Amino acid sequence: MPAPRRSARATRTDGRVATPASSDGGGSRSGYRLEIDPSQVAPGGVRLTDAQKATLDAFWREHGVSSKTHRATLTKVGETKGLFRDPDRLVERMVELEDVMWRAVGVAELAVGAVVGRYPKSLYFDPDFLVERLRLLRDLLPGADFKKLIERNPQILAMDMTHTLPAKMRELSVLLPNSDVVRLIETHPKILSVNVQSRVRGNLADLKGMLRVAGVVDTAVEVMVVHNPRLLTSDIRRTVAKRATRLESLRPGAIAFYAEKPASLSRILCASERALDRLAYVDEHDAENDSSVIVTVNTPGSKFEEKYPGFDAWQKALARSRAEAESAANDF
Repeated sequence: MPAPRRSARATRTDGRVATPASSDGGGSRSGYRLEIDPSQVAPGGVRLTDAQKATLDAFWREHGVSSKTHRATLTKVGETKGLFRDPDRLVERMVELEDVMWRAVGVAELAVGAVVGRYPKSLYFDPDFLVERLRLLRDLLPGADFKKLIERNPQILAMDMTHTLPAKMRELSVLLPNSDVVRLIETHPKILSVNVQSRVRGNLADLKGMLRVAGVVDTAVEVMVVHNPRLLTSDIRRTVAKRATRLESLRPGAIAFYAEKPASLSRILCASERALDRLAYVDEHDAENDSSVIVTVNTPGSKFEEKYPGFDAWQKALARSRAEAESAANDF
């Protein structure tokens, strides 16, 4: 039996930045209110004051939108969409969205803020229509973790589930015949937001071609993308190729070595530039360190920087130097 659901009203936390509107007798159910003066009305919407933007930012933070970028986007939407500058109505819609997820597919404690932050239009769906779509999605992706799926890629709610989604699933099955497509989508829902026939197919071909030169067989590459489907939507020719080149310059033969460990190789190639810079730092400052590439790259940041407190400043200086060199190269 699913766990008891929790209302979006209960997701608010302490540490409020703005003073609740109800404290001055406004009677706001959400604790926030924006009073729009007629002078703020502009073509296509309103011009929010800095204080109103701060109020909306505080509202979204308390309702689980942890990303500063997402909060800024939602605040910007509030300048053109009345719903997004009315905290009381927003709370009602968020509770409604949470209720729909419970009724349709039994999802409890949905991170509504994460959903709305990534896809503001999720608050505009008709509840009955959304229930129908979610149940159809459940039939297409049996056994999937719908809480994780919707929180990571809520845009899937607007996808054509009669033609487009089934077609994408068929194409993935053809590209990766030995993979569990449902698991692949669950792990990396973004794969449904790109063109499988062209981009995903092209990325897989580029990845195989790039690694084949280093002695990695195609079947190992297919295992890699199953372990880390993010490779299928990454920029293989630039970003991933750049990581591979950097890795080989620091640890010659590393790609061929990790070809026998495709899950580890996939994590290394998806690592950030900063994570790969750890290898250079260790070479320069700790010659006796014998940790493997995967251990060095995958060590949690706090733990690595506790061991090497000078890394942060060193890496930032390296990153600036690298950016300047790239900028100079682009000028020619």
